Amino acid sequence: MARRSAAALATSGEVLRLIRTGEAVTRAEIGRVTGLSRPAVALRVTELLDSNLVVEDTEGPSTGGRPPARLRFNASGGVVLVASLGASRTQIAVCDLAGEVVERSEIAIDVEEGPDVVLPLLMDTWEKLLGGRPVSDVCGVGMGVPATVEFAAGRTESARVMASWTGVVIPPVIAARFPVPVFLDNDVNVIAIGEHHVVYAGEADDLLFVKVSTRIGSGVIAGGRILRGALGAAGEIGHIPVRDGGGVLCRCGTLDCLDSVASGTAILRDLRARGKDVAGIADVVALVRAGDAETMAVIREAARRLGEVVASAVNLLNPAVVVLGGDVAEAFQPLVSGVREVVYRRSTALATRNLRIERSRLGPGAGITGCALMVLDHILAPEAVDAAIARAAGASGGLPGSSGLGVLDKTVQGAF
Repeated sequence: MARRSAAALATSGEVLRLIRTGEAVTRAEIGRVTGLSRPAVALRVTELLDSNLVVEDTEGPSTGGRPPARLRFNASGGVVLVASLGASRTQIAVCDLAGEVVERSEIAIDVEEGPDVVLPLLMDTWEKLLGGRPVSDVCGVGMGVPATVEFAAGRTESARVMASWTGVVIPPVIAARFPVPVFLDNDVNVIAIGEHHVVYAGEADDLLFVKVSTRIGSGVIAGGRILRGALGAAGEIGHIPVRDGGGVLCRCGTLDCLDSVASGTAILRDLRARGKDVAGIADVVALVRAGDAETMAVIREAARRLGEVVASAVNLLNPAVVVLGGDVAEAFQPLVSGVREVVYRRSTALATRNLRIERSRLGPGAGITGCALMVLDHILAPEAVDAAIARAAGASGGLPGSSGLGVLDKTVQGAF
């Protein structure tokens, strides 16, 4: 292992990061990696053990003499509450500190009913999923919503799309019931985070996730991290205008946005205009399987329009992989094939030289994973862990409850 200066890795939070990643899992390894003295390593490890963030496994392998005790991140030391809201379907879960699902539920929620209806329902569901577990075990909350989100403020900004949500600052509402850091992002961003972490981490650091469902949106992973832009509006691919759109009015108030001509809603509208009796995507799937020519034509036209916009995004972002997810993309291989054909034809040769265009491998579960990772990325950051330990030491000499993160500085909620 490469030796680092003690100044660079001098805190308990940094030591926890080494243990979580497996870079250093014994006291001796921590000392070699950080350059810290034995007493300094012992102090930091003791703080992490006392905070219940780390546990000692039974004796590790010996290289001669007494085997060293191995340190392991205690993922069961607390939980995070997560919810990935869609326009028609919502995934709700309780996850451990490694992002693994402990309890999960899927419910039908009409997000258009607004936060006064949706948020209490979410919080009631979390309490049920917690069962008898104390609220003090909750370390953070993460949500993805089908709206544009000003990430730093935790505020939804979606006039004319989800009007009742516009300007709502969600973290204080959730924190009134669960007094922990609360993080809010666009639903496609959290899906992109989850898909990248589980499927492509270490393989592709630049990824474009396009969700084709009731609506169309995208999440951009650049250099291994989500790209939100200055305020959180990056990835609004659904509101890029297309050529030959026919003058269709979009929910945002402009004409011929990609969302208004190629989404699941648009496909159903166009098929009904042709006299097809389709109540939902399942009916469209049945028509495709039956070989209905008009339905196939509508799918191909949606694929062409989507492909042209994705091609422009590929030229701009040069991702290693484009992932197509959402109900529509997962149901129609012809749509994925059509997008692939257009992108390879219209994007530059260099941008497509090694480009892969694939369907989502995780499906709806990616949103839950992404929400959990969004929270954990913040509450387990070295500076956040150090702040929690310092606050606990100042208050009582140790961290209360079963979670070492129960006393995280609540100002983190406004910092994101």
